[in-house]
Amino acid sequence: MRLSVLATLTLPLLLTHCAHTGPTPARGSAPVVSTSAGPVQGLAYEDGSVAFLGIPYAAPPTGARRWRAPEPAEPWSAPRDATHFGAMCPQVDFQDNEPLEDTSEDCLSLNVWTPSLQPQAPLPVMVYIHGGGFTMGASSQELYDGYALAQAGVVVVSMNYRLGALGFLGHPALSAETSTQSSGNYGLMDQRLALEWVRDNAARFGGDASNVTLFGESAGAISGCLQMLSPAAKGLFHRLIAESGTCYLGSTPLHDPGTPDREDSAEERGIRFAREAGCTEGDIAACLRTRTPEQLLAVSGVALDLLRPHVAFVPVVDGAVIPQAPAQLLAEGQYHRVPVLLGSNRDEGTLFTLRAKIKNPEQYEQAVRTRVPEHAEALLRLYPLEDFASPKAAFNQLLGDAIFGCPARRLARVLSEQGQSVHAYAFTYAPKNAFGSFFGRFLGLGSYHSAELPFVFGLYKGRFALDSDAERALSSSIIGYWTRFATKGDPNGTGATPWPAYTPGEQPALVLDTTIETGPHLDAKRCDGLHALGL
Repeated sequence: MRLSVLATLTLPLLLTHCAHTGPTPARGSAPVVSTSAGPVQGLAYEDGSVAFLGIPYAAPPTGARRWRAPEPAEPWSAPRDATHFGAMCPQVDFQDNEPLEDTSEDCLSLNVWTPSLQPQAPLPVMVYIHGGGFTMGASSQELYDGYALAQAGVVVVSMNYRLGALGFLGHPALSAETSTQSSGNYGLMDQRLALEWVRDNAARFGGDASNVTLFGESAGAISGCLQMLSPAAKGLFHRLIAESGTCYLGSTPLHDPGTPDREDSAEERGIRFAREAGCTEGDIAACLRTRTPEQLLAVSGVALDLLRPHVAFVPVVDGAVIPQAPAQLLAEGQYHRVPVLLGSNRDEGTLFTLRAKIKNPEQYEQAVRTRVPEHAEALLRLYPLEDFASPKAAFNQLLGDAIFGCPARRLARVLSEQGQSVHAYAFTYAPKNAFGSFFGRFLGLGSYHSAELPFVFGLYKGRFALDSDAERALSSSIIGYWTRFATKGDPNGTGATPWPAYTPGEQPALVLDTTIETGPHLDAKRCDGLHALGL
């Protein structure tokens, strides 16, 4: 589906990075923890909680290691400073398409927040994968501060992973270097190595390595779902939370699927990429490894143009990390059987059409015909203008349903039909302080893509701070649901509004707003219509 390539994104406007945004660290000695690679010295807080930032979990993927499976970090002996985030992985600025400053290929680090290094009993561990369309983002972003979430009694871990062409380039020359004859999923391999680090080190930070919840948003949610399908990730996590993203959106084939007239495989995109980088003869892989990150970014382009179909640098069905198409693996039950909590936001599409000019019926029809020409007539009947406040509102709903909402419903149905524990949500609150007052109050984004993140992480300061008692109460409820799920695989308890398990018949979802209640999971008729079209 052409629309599916639009789904791997999170907000470009969130690419601000931060120093630690939790409470001011207490003065005095910071704790030292001995990890499997060496000791790290982190931040101590007056409430007894601690944070360790920028811990390398892999060797720098540079030189001969570029476009290879990650290797564990080289050991060290003296305590390593873990009071600052590690470098962002190379990426471009969405606004001007120029490489961001202060990035480095030596970026494979992770962060740990824990309420106690010596809890009475080992704590559940929540491992977060950031979004960003697989081409941008970092664990140091302001939205992902783990302090408040950890206060609910969990150990929070976040990671960087390789992005863009450095993380997801497929090419025949790279495939030929491996025993599996595959390439393109280096970023997913990074995530898996970070999970192995958690397995080996969680207890040192007060965590329980046998109770790990993998969670993420957008590209991070897609990643988590794909790890659920990846054989090598078995046993590394025990629950999954997928916010606005499913593994149906990771179906790009590595090899040409038999359509030579279309660039619709990772290797086809990779061949063009190598040509544009000036590597056309001889040892193509060696030539590409001589290019600087800036040179590679210059020919990568921004893979976040939501209004133009393309083959992006995204996870691929390579026969190794992802053995087969996700839809097939899910239908056949070939995945790790873990409880799943998943959902989407009511207004997922609004963020991606900020620059789109869809003001009249003709522009709406043209937008649909341009993006999905083979199903345009059916989609225009399924989303008639008379059902919406404006042509743009109709397109926003179509975009949000096709990419986020309805795939989440489809995944919930498939898993629950196979006996899996599933809880579904719909986030419908429109934040008052979205990206500052201008965006939130005047652009009318509603409950846009990623709007739930400040509530999940309990942000009480900074640009995305929760701005009222009602918002802070909603955040407290969401953190309660998420951490109870991480603790026991069930979000219910402690007097919270009951959250019924998802069933294919009733399809209930918990509606997360200032009033929390159970409601239907999306428009079933439209989702069924999209599914019938193969979308």
